[in-house]
Amino acid sequence: MDSLNRHSWITDEIEEQMCKRDKIVTDEDFEGLFLLEDNSDFSIALFEILSNKYERKLVTLNQVQNNLFLSMNLENASQADSILGFLQEMFPNEKEQVIDSLKEIGAVRSSDIIKEAVALLPSNDRWFFEVADKESQQRMKRFDSEFSNYPDGSMRDLYRLYAEKYRIELQNSNSI
Repeated sequence: MDSLNRHSWITDEIEEQMCKRDKIVTDEDFEGLFLLEDNSDFSIALFEILSNKYERKLVTLNQVQNNLFLSMNLENASQADSILGFLQEMFPNEKEQVIDSLKEIGAVRSSDIIKEAVALLPSNDRWFFEVADKESQQRMKRFDSEFSNYPDGSMRDLYRLYAEKYRIELQNSNSI
């Protein structure tokens, strides 16, 4: 197979997988979700399903869904920006819950890091950089780096294991 044909085959395969994943998200097809073999595809689709549920506010996320939703959002924030952005801007009311959520999914080291980062935050909800000294800023930067280096291993593998363990609960929704 020459490189041109091989390239188009890979592109077609990836496009097919993306279409399959998009349909699973659109249909909120949990059976199809669990049939996805690649944990990266599984995590992407699961995150999109949970995000759609959260944004539509037609249902409240149950505890299993919320544990995954918060953990996934924190991971995304840490990779795109920082854990501080998640803790103070995106989900400021979920600081304590995300610590528990990380533990629940099996990310114990990550949970410990976030717990230390939360302890550095001002208790009066002021912006961290308004009150933090140089040492606190360095520690926050270190926590951000440690969390972003996946101290518990692949998060997508942890998401999959947790979702498999709580498959029934994951599929159930709480109507408002």
